[in-house]
Amino acid sequence: MAARLLSGGVGLLIVFSACSSDGSPQVQSAAADTSTTVANVPVPSTVVADPAPTTTAAAPATPAPVDGAALLQQAVAATGAGYHFNQTATVDGAVALTIDGDRLPSGARLAVTNEAGLVYYVITPDGTWLMPENGEWEADDSPAPAVDPIAALGAPTSVTVAGNDGTTVQLVVTVPFASLGITGDGDASLQVSVVGGALTSIAYSTTTADGKTATATTAIGPVVDATPVVAPI
Repeated sequence: MAARLLSGGVGLLIVFSACSSDGSPQVQSAAADTSTTVANVPVPSTVVADPAPTTTAAAPATPAPVDGAALLQQAVAATGAGYHFNQTATVDGAVALTIDGDRLPSGARLAVTNEAGLVYYVITPDGTWLMPENGEWEADDSPAPAVDPIAALGAPTSVTVAGNDGTTVQLVVTVPFASLGITGDGDASLQVSVVGGALTSIAYSTTTADGKTATATTAIGPVVDATPVVAPI
């Protein structure tokens, strides 16, 4: 049941000028019968260097406009061969659930941690198996937990580009509550980051029925274990 909070947990839920040489004349004295002769020494000329040319820094290039919907579609499609994800759900700042695992075309392997402890899951089209920490693998007859944290991005209501520095594009993606496993009508806004064309993070925040702030943040990256997912028993 803890793992089912992968979708349900979402619902529970930033120089000074150079010194010149001394131009004073040098004074020398020589004794003569009753007078002193002062030898006039030419004053050295002062050479003033031409001022250094002024260099104007080139203005940074403005990133090309981005089609947010097309970029999101491409980034999601690029995860089709599999990806690793780490999701953290919090309630009023306290961690309530973490899910870490690989999602592959053949299924998923993940570790789910909440206040009840740690449980490992293997999910294939043929069934679901779980193993508590220090326990044994057993078949799980309950409905399989949601293990595709980017599924909601497949059919967004709208996509807006919130930021773009030429490498990282920040998107605000509006999706129906139902795509997050949340009952009721309405939409939710997801904060999505795409770096170099690759999906890297998804964040969502909401207020629960009892007035608490719930958040879900998912980091997306390359697959860690690319071996096919098979039943453990």
